[in-house]
Amino acid sequence: MEEKRYTVVQHGKPSKAYTLAELKLLNLKTSDFVKEQGASDFKELRELPELSRLLAVEYQTTEPQYFATLDVRLLAWAIDFFLAFAVYCILVLVPIIGITLPEERLPLALTGLLALIPIKFLITLFMECSKYQGSPGKLILRIRVCDAHGQPISFAKSLLRNFGKVLGFLSFGLGFLLGFFNRKQQCWHDKLANTLVVKDRLI
Repeated sequence: MEEKRYTVVQHGKPSKAYTLAELKLLNLKTSDFVKEQGASDFKELRELPELSRLLAVEYQTTEPQYFATLDVRLLAWAIDFFLAFAVYCILVLVPIIGITLPEERLPLALTGLLALIPIKFLITLFMECSKYQGSPGKLILRIRVCDAHGQPISFAKSLLRNFGKVLGFLSFGLGFLLGFFNRKQQCWHDKLANTLVVKDRLI
């Protein structure tokens, strides 16, 4: 098995990839930024539990500090909606065109649009509590859903969060406007489930 490698921020720039043995020779500080092989973002050395243990550094959790803005979240929603529409075309629209009479197709296709709601709901529900921590739109824009401590959320939290979104839409969007009035950009459904939408730390 290939040995895991680590990239370190040195003099403001990412370094070459180091092995663990090479990393030990660097005498890193706990606040130095390190990215494990396969990770999407740099973190402080003390934030990485496995590496902290290997380098005999005290592990410390750090609260999320970089939050996704509402315009980026809206764009992620639009991407998700487009993907849900693609699923609708495959699962609903194509069968309607294939097995119904021409005069029946338009009414059935318009009624079938209601399927977009459960399709998008289920995709978001299961992906936000998965290892990906976000819907396809969020993954494309490199933002993710986490709890107040930056950890992945449970299925129960994802369910509560996504039901909160439905209530936000039923309130004519008022629940989403709450995100404009707090530093963490939390909408009503985020407050309800005690979740955050965060972005990668910029180096």
